[in-house]
Amino acid sequence: MVRWLLLFALFLTTGCAAPNSSGRNQTGVLIPSTDTSVPTTSPVAVSPQAPTPFSPALPVPAEPALVVNVIDGDTLTVRTKHGQAIVRLIGIDAPERGDQGRPAECFFEAATVALTQLTPPGSTVYLEQDVSDTDRYGRFLRYVWIARAHSWILVNEELVRQGAAIAREYPPDQRYTDRLTAAQQEAQRNRAGLWGACTPLQSSPSRAPSPLSSCDPSYPDMCASSSTRP
Repeated sequence: MVRWLLLFALFLTTGCAAPNSSGRNQTGVLIPSTDTSVPTTSPVAVSPQAPTPFSPALPVPAEPALVVNVIDGDTLTVRTKHGQAIVRLIGIDAPERGDQGRPAECFFEAATVALTQLTPPGSTVYLEQDVSDTDRYGRFLRYVWIARAHSWILVNEELVRQGAAIAREYPPDQRYTDRLTAAQQEAQRNRAGLWGACTPLQSSPSRAPSPLSSCDPSYPDMCASSSTRP
């Protein structure tokens, strides 16, 4: 009886050993795996997408242009696909430089700086025409738009809001009269720009229109041809 028990113990230690971690038992025989589960893979790291650049549609028909330089608070030189041109911002009037022995008007330098900050040389602007195209000097009469902080800014309006220019109606170009008037009322309430820096007599930089029969008297410093009226 003892002999049978010894043989049975020997059989257990040599033939029924459990497989080791390599998949083989102690005798070196490969033991097929009975695990039918699908091995899991590590999740793939996905890089965050770069933010989409600001590219909204311009709300109005306008021509792109590159700013060459700023002349004063309401005039700048630009380059378009047609060549270089001077643009006079319409619907507004900024303090004048002064000429023929007259000193510069109150807030002239600050107004020029304000337009330069909004439309620095080398930046892109968008030019919107109203009714008139050019004045008698060949300057384009335009509203100027820029993209800033995920929105479109009407530069003419922003200059008035900052108190760097006053709102001035120049018929027949009156598309944004209401907006410009509201911006001026805001500037006056806040005493922004020239409304706080200049005396009431100095705060209006307009001049009397020149008595030229070939010019529209509504454009005192631009003198747009009357032929542009509808």
